[in-house]
Amino acid sequence: MNIIYPVFAFLFGAVFGSFMNVLIYRLPRGVSIVKPRSFCPKCKKPIPGYENIPIISFLILRGRCARCRAPISWQYPAVEALTGIVFLFLFLRYGISFDYLFYLFFFCGLIVISGIDFTHQLIPDIISMPGIILGIIYQLTKHNLILGLIGAAFGGGLILLIRVLGGWAYKKEVMGMGDVYLTAMIGAFVGFPNIILAIFIAAVFGAIIGIIYLAVTRKQRETPIPFGPFLSLGGAVVIVVRLELLNIIARFSGNI
Repeated sequence: MNIIYPVFAFLFGAVFGSFMNVLIYRLPRGVSIVKPRSFCPKCKKPIPGYENIPIISFLILRGRCARCRAPISWQYPAVEALTGIVFLFLFLRYGISFDYLFYLFFFCGLIVISGIDFTHQLIPDIISMPGIILGIIYQLTKHNLILGLIGAAFGGGLILLIRVLGGWAYKKEVMGMGDVYLTAMIGAFVGFPNIILAIFIAAVFGAIIGIIYLAVTRKQRETPIPFGPFLSLGGAVVIVVRLELLNIIARFSGNI
């Protein structure tokens, strides 16, 4: 394969990651994602294009606004780099195909949802609800419609059950409906029984990191910790592991 195509996939992904940072910042604040143009969150001054180059601008500016010198969050280059890696990984697995496009939405949706939930403890339904539909459509193209429907129903249903029982036991909301829709979206894409593994991974990592966070910050156990990023991690791990296993099996079969 010509090296220029993977490089372009990463660069295009990094550019798209810049737009995803816009979504992460603006969606929870109710700001239009079209206007105004990119601006510094601190001084509100517009950011010229030459200072808005993914990853590179952050390094050149040394992580500070060129006008007010306010620190620029590491979230911006991290999201851009992660999105570039996602575009590259999926391109190497699928090339330009329908699989590539469906999984791009899935992974990019998880990144945006995780970024918003981590900073605002809010999961935007505008991403997860269409994601459920796209996941079902994807399973239909793979002749796995039933498994996709069961995955969405099981994932969303289980989190809804935890939400109801937890609310009854603790007399407060322990899970938001955003978590329910997000898990249904993940279930639609990974299918059944993969959604069980995704939720298990989310629970394990959520518990471990939650304990470490409370120990380091010395906050109370009642301190809310967003679960969306861990659900997203579980869904992403299941997809990546499945793709790698399928790739290994295909190579092994080709050598027989």
